[in-house]
Amino acid sequence: MDANAKQFHESRRAFIIMRDAGLLVAPTNTDISHIQMLKNMDLYERDLRYVLMEMPRGYCMNAELCLYQGFSGDTWKLADNNYTLVQQYIPDLRALFNLNDNSNMYLGVRVGKVGDVWEKINKTTIGQFMRMR
Repeated sequence: MDANAKQFHESRRAFIIMRDAGLLVAPTNTDISHIQMLKNMDLYERDLRYVLMEMPRGYCMNAELCLYQGFSGDTWKLADNNYTLVQQYIPDLRALFNLNDNSNMYLGVRVGKVGDVWEKINKTTIGQFMRMR
């Protein structure tokens, strides 16, 4: 991991919402990636790819949430069919990261180079998101 990627990963707190399993949260002040979090659970490669493609994941940084899913392509967005799942975990994410209804939330990223901060897209607030669908 290059220095820029390491700095970004250390400045945010990653999480993965695992359907039927719960919320997996990275330790504070660590540079662990979502992929490394899953590898630490000894997932097979095919299972790891499934989680990355189908399960919501994201991070909290500067009191903002960013959620997405995907593993290929240039834009990774939170799928509409996962909105309800994420809404179930918003109370936990709010408590964990000290967020409120006015906190910004992004529902996707434009994939960039490793080490760069990827552009967040589809901005909303937690309060607005909770009223969706």
